[in-house]
This record gives sequence, structure tokens and C-alpha cells, in this order.
Amino acid sequence: MPIPEDVRDFLGDLLGKPVSVSKKPVTDLSEIDLEEEKWVTGLYVNDKNALIGACIADLKLAANAGAALAMISDQVAKESIAAGELGENLRENFYEVVNIVSALLNGPSVPHLRLTEMVDGIPDDVIALAKR
Repeated sequence: MPIPEDVRDFLGDLLGKPVSVSKKPVTDLSEIDLEEEKWVTGLYVNDKNALIGACIADLKLAANAGAALAMISDQVAKESIAAGELGENLRENFYEVVNIVSALLNGPSVPHLRLTEMVDGIPDDVIALAKR
């Protein structure tokens, strides 16, 4: 797991906007109400295509980061959040954010990972991975 301040600085530099992070850990992903809040998850695999990591974001983060990356109006992000889904343009932009974030997860002392896809919700295999 990257240090929260590193995530903040990385995203702030990438998006050109101030970013804040919480140090509150999520200890059990199965406690998240997937019906109450909308989530998107980037799935990272190793060189053998085994799931080894994930980037989980709520709809608000995904929409705002996707808009900021392409300098799209905040209003577009707000409309996406109000609609309860990530519009296609914001989805593509947030996919790029999640792909670039993999740089925070790769390093000489960890297995190489790469982003394979971004899905709606939090898949069961990601919840199981978080429990390890």
C-alpha cells in the first residue's frame, strides 16, 4: 500500500488540483454497502495474469478525477455523480488515472503489476484479496 501522502502528492501533481486523503484504513471491504454507494475498481495483475492489486474509488472520486485529468468542467462530474454512473468520457479518463497510479505500486521490491481493466463495483475476488 502506498503512503497516503504519496498518493495525495501524486494525484495533486497529475490532476493539477489540490487533493486530500484520509488515513482511515478500510479493514473489511465486505462491510461496504455496494447498493448505497457506487464504486469502480481498477484491477492489477502480475506477469502471470494473477490478480495482485486493485484501485478502488467511489463514484465521486472517479468522476472528479476523470474530469480534472482532461480539464473538463466540474459540472460534468457533478452530473455524473447525480446520475449515479460514470459517463463514458469520465470513465476513460479515470481509467488513465488508475493506469498512471500503478507507478505508485510498482517498485524494485514488489512484483511488477499492470492494469488490465476497470469494473463497476468491488468484485468478490478483490474483497478476498484485501483479506489476505
